[in-house]
Amino acid sequence: MKRQVLILSFWNPTERNPQQGIFIQDQAAAVCSLREDIIFLQVNVLPSKNIFLKKEVKESSFFINRKITINLYSLLWKFWFVNPWLLSGIIKRILLRQFPEIKPALIHSNVIFPCGIVAYLLAKKYSSELVISEHWSKAEKLLRHPLFGRTALNAYLKNKTVITVSKFLAARIEAATGHLNIKVIPNIVDTALFSYKPKEYYDGSRLVCTCVANWKPPKRLDLIIDSLALYVRESGCRVILNVVGNGTQTESFKKAQVPANLSIVWHGYLDKKEIASLLQRSHLFLHASEIETFSIVTAEALSTGTPVLVSDRGALPELVHDKNGVLAENNSETWHKKICEIINKRFDNELIAKENQTRYSAETIGQSILEVYNKVFNE
Repeated sequence: MKRQVLILSFWNPTERNPQQGIFIQDQAAAVCSLREDIIFLQVNVLPSKNIFLKKEVKESSFFINRKITINLYSLLWKFWFVNPWLLSGIIKRILLRQFPEIKPALIHSNVIFPCGIVAYLLAKKYSSELVISEHWSKAEKLLRHPLFGRTALNAYLKNKTVITVSKFLAARIEAATGHLNIKVIPNIVDTALFSYKPKEYYDGSRLVCTCVANWKPPKRLDLIIDSLALYVRESGCRVILNVVGNGTQTESFKKAQVPANLSIVWHGYLDKKEIASLLQRSHLFLHASEIETFSIVTAEALSTGTPVLVSDRGALPELVHDKNGVLAENNSETWHKKICEIINKRFDNELIAKENQTRYSAETIGQSILEVYNKVFNE
């Protein structure tokens, strides 16, 4: 009989935020489709009109395993969310009363706060080993927090392995915690959806670009639009820019004047299928940001064979090389220069897709996580 694994997540899709924690769901799905005796436990702390905490527990099948969802509702939901000690007590009581058969040998948490701390506290009850996946760019700041910092550090160090989505994040976590066993496993791309389709040849007259984000800092929509506006003024070429996603930056730029030959299509929220179709019809993908711990949208674009122009910040240089895109410093002059450079380059779109289809597939990532579990059990 396999040792039981509990995958714990506090970042989950909700009705209010359907894209929240999708990358965690994808990794859990990959692992749960490959190994039995796993429980995927989703915890959502949600706002409601009632001051008293209301608990809702649901159970469903999840590939060859089970998914349990615990929804906690309260007018004071923020108070509950920032209290991992109270949360761990609530979760522990629910599991002991309703699911006494759950006795995990390993708890795999996602993101240190509050999930990683809750897992650390639960592990004391179950005598479980710990593994944590870190996706969060603010983890270092938490470690300096006067209330949570010491507990967060203890939680990190109790984990046998810390999984990060990039070398960039791994270096930051290692420097902040001193953890000696950090493994890089990137996020998953739905490679069946984000697949290669031959692109329309760019003949210099009509360039189709796409950018996708939640448009608020640290994203830089201004660099994308300003550099394209300057390019079309100088070249006279027609550019269509698909902007996917919502946020304060989109509302600001919808009112801005741009050259007549720069057509901006404001799509707002689109599902993954629609985004994949847009990327397959685009000549370029553009992504400007001050920091990225991974950038799933860039990986998705590459998996469709779309060359990328992205900021040289955070983990983005790990995804990009001279055969699949161009990096740019975050200033308008450099972005304009790199726009001109990438338009004049020739890329093998099918080769770009092939490289990234293998790199980010669910099977590849799922097997990598299972190797971490096996190593912990063997030790």
